[in-house]
Amino acid sequence: MATSASSKPTAKKPAGRPRGPNKTATSAEIKAQIAKAKAALALLEQRAYASDLEEAIKKTNIVSDFNVIKSNANGANGANELIILAAIGKAVGIKRLEVMQKPAVTRASSKKKTSA
Repeated sequence: MATSASSKPTAKKPAGRPRGPNKTATSAEIKAQIAKAKAALALLEQRAYASDLEEAIKKTNIVSDFNVIKSNANGANGANELIILAAIGKAVGIKRLEVMQKPAVTRASSKKKTSA
């Protein structure tokens, strides 16, 4: 039985992060991780309570009142929904409220290129 010199089993490299000494995080790095975690928690809470908030809004007359204000304002001075929402926020007492509307999402055309 002939064996070659390279018949030794090769060790597989572990998947994931490369091996090395563990690094102790600095105070600044830990503070950055905490800030990131707080932002993620706030977003998670917003998503968790969204359905409860939508239910509470549907039970009130907010939607019909908004539509009445919208129809009255459009006839008078042409105010759009964003201006109305900003005015409602100001009337309620929300400070530094900024109401913006995102642009419509555009999709890439689905036309396939044909080669000539």
